[in-house]
Amino acid sequence: MTRAAERGFNVAKPCGDSARYDVSIEHNGRFLRVQVKCTDRWNGSAYSCPLQSAHQHAYTAAQIDYFAIYIVPDNIWYFFPARKLIGKTVVVLAPHKKNHKNESHREAWYLLESRSQPRSERPQPVDRPIKPQVRRNRPRTNRAQTKNVATKKRSRPGTPIASPGTPFVP
Repeated sequence: MTRAAERGFNVAKPCGDSARYDVSIEHNGRFLRVQVKCTDRWNGSAYSCPLQSAHQHAYTAAQIDYFAIYIVPDNIWYFFPARKLIGKTVVVLAPHKKNHKNESHREAWYLLESRSQPRSERPQPVDRPIKPQVRRNRPRTNRAQTKNVATKKRSRPGTPIASPGTPFVP
């Protein structure tokens, strides 16, 4: 959390292991509880970061205010309000992809700053154009259309049913 200190935050680590958060960040006289996670788990297209502790239950919004997720190989921080990730077991991050669903949380230090400022002094959110989602799924087929030829009923009495791998001769 050296980068947090460089940005003017006072960073403190709780004594012992009893707190559910890793660090507290003080800015303008207000404290935030931050759970820090780091990952280097690359699945071929994105990084995945587990959000649950190894020995304890899932986190709640009453225990932490923010998740700070550090991607080790790329030296990138992501910041999420706890309420956004509560109930999830993993978050998927793709810093190399444009318009990824979590891109707005990349290096989002302003979230920590704005939480500690009075509402009148907070920066206003930037309007970003919403890119329409294009569905690329194949159309659904009727189960009857996909059945094997050998399982279909005969259309005319006396017509043989072709078995798979056998050419049909009328």
